[in-house]
Amino acid sequence: MAWPKISIIWLNYNSSRILPIVLKSLESIINLNYPSSRFELIVVDNGSTDGSFEKIKEFIAREGSIKKKIIRLSKNYGFTGGNNVGFVARDKESKYVLLVNNDTILLEDGLKTLAEYAENYEDIAGVQGILLRHGTGLIDTAGGYLSELLHTYALGQHREYPWIIKRPLYITYVDGSCAFFRVENVLKCFGSKLFIDELFAYYEDVTLSLMLWNCAYKLIAIPKIIASHVRSLTSGRGKKGSFTAYLFERNRVALSLITNSRYRPLVPLTILKDAMISALRTELRSFAWIKERALFDGIRLGKRLKSKGIFIDIYRAPLIKISIKDVKNYFSLQRLIMRHFESWAIKNLDLLTVE
Repeated sequence: MAWPKISIIWLNYNSSRILPIVLKSLESIINLNYPSSRFELIVVDNGSTDGSFEKIKEFIAREGSIKKKIIRLSKNYGFTGGNNVGFVARDKESKYVLLVNNDTILLEDGLKTLAEYAENYEDIAGVQGILLRHGTGLIDTAGGYLSELLHTYALGQHREYPWIIKRPLYITYVDGSCAFFRVENVLKCFGSKLFIDELFAYYEDVTLSLMLWNCAYKLIAIPKIIASHVRSLTSGRGKKGSFTAYLFERNRVALSLITNSRYRPLVPLTILKDAMISALRTELRSFAWIKERALFDGIRLGKRLKSKGIFIDIYRAPLIKISIKDVKNYFSLQRLIMRHFESWAIKNLDLLTVE
């Protein structure tokens, strides 16, 4: 295989509390089994104020064998804004970009594996490798699927590797924690950026992937482990966790306004229902406020994106279909939701298999 040029975009924000994992992530990139002249590392810091940027910069400075760019932003522009800056700063000869979360640790052959599969499928815009939950043999994600109610499902999550993932499969979206995209397809479909800036974080990978499917490009998951991931270290708990919950629900509502899902009017209603139930329980009242704010802000954001002419036909992508009779149960219990998703994936395995 001729070695295509690749830009690796690695984002940081106030990571001092998880610095050992962060440095391990960087070390995994430095030690990749890939010609050092054929890839570059672009570190984008989202205005960190906890000293993590200085420690990361010092760590990288000691490594002279790879090409690197270090960009420090004046404030936190989120996952979308930070990665968009990195995308613009890429080597213009790079054929692919790989987004790597700072809590994702690549295997030595991870980049090589992604490039080999991408080179073998010319109509593929994005490739998803299997990520294991760090320190275990359990799958963290092998890519994702979206339902008609715009819930996401991480393929294989919590399952023993390899589960059903034994051949390349078409997927709805490539997970942002370790996402591999063909630059040419992104430029033709979306322009000079990777993500919609206003989303900030969460559902940005889903939205980009859906837009690529709308442009007649395909996304696949491959049956190869390429990294391990310590999920949710960056988003955290407490105030950070509340902000994460807010963004997740807000962006799901916004997405419902720019898609043609037959159940799109139900998405805001489900969030309103959850807010009302939470408001009746003292220990969940703060959660109710988050839901309410996410609902109204999501409607405003969706209208703004719609006014820009953004529209996504979700039925061009692999999609988890939900019958009307299943909608009631689908709303009731998260366990039933996940069971429905898994049974759908198993039932449709042949249809999802890459030809």
